[in-house]
Amino acid sequence: MKLYLTPELQAHRRGRFLASLLDINLSPEHGLPQTGFVLMTGEQLQASPDLQEECAAWVRQPGCSLLLLPPYKEGRISHFLDWEIELVPSFLVADQQPSLENLLKDEVSYRLRGIEGECIEQASSSELASHTRYWKTHSNSGLIAATTLPLWSISLLDQAALVNDFLVKVERHCGVQSVTTEVEEKKPQEDAIRPQDATVLVCCYGFNVATTEELLSRLKTNAVPLLNLASFDLPENMSRLRNAGLLNDRGVTEQGVTHLMESKYWGFAENLRKEA
Repeated sequence: MKLYLTPELQAHRRGRFLASLLDINLSPEHGLPQTGFVLMTGEQLQASPDLQEECAAWVRQPGCSLLLLPPYKEGRISHFLDWEIELVPSFLVADQQPSLENLLKDEVSYRLRGIEGECIEQASSSELASHTRYWKTHSNSGLIAATTLPLWSISLLDQAALVNDFLVKVERHCGVQSVTTEVEEKKPQEDAIRPQDATVLVCCYGFNVATTEELLSRLKTNAVPLLNLASFDLPENMSRLRNAGLLNDRGVTEQGVTHLMESKYWGFAENLRKEA
């Protein structure tokens, strides 16, 4: 879980406390991070229709979680949800088990109303059990959540584990990025160079050639046979070397030379070039 604070929250005492309590990053100066878990005050979102539009679009993507924290303004949180904030006296919590609710019971001054989305499941049966709601567009989308718990309270100074556990409970409802992305990232490995390609690269460097025709010509005129051409598909070998950035129209690239220097074939490649 990669946590971020908006610059506005980071600039406030509340944000500095959260940053010291948890391992939190500062959000990009402009806009939201590509993915991650962002903490923002409710007031900041309520004050900007443009920001509401940006956040609504952002949380539709998997891997994107936004949690709103106090303070809030009374009234609607955003135009795209029916969530409303009311000012209320502090709640009484009967349950005496160690929990965020008990630690913060005298500091909660808001009630969150609304039917859209779901409540974050809590162990407590008190009214505070509905202190946090989340909403998502579909099963694998990101989410926006709002809590009335002041997670920046000094009461939580030594309670980093409790706060982190709460954030994990929120984050677990967020959709994950599609495995298709991982497949697409791995697809270029199909063009990864193979042992025979490395041999061809050595020959291209040694003979200072850049094409299949040039290489074939040099191999046929070389006094000592270097390759069993019947076992090679030179056009495919060359294609993979070009796709890997190791070979171009002028010959072996700087990247290709570096690749050879780091390989066990470098001594042979150097000797071949001297003799060619």
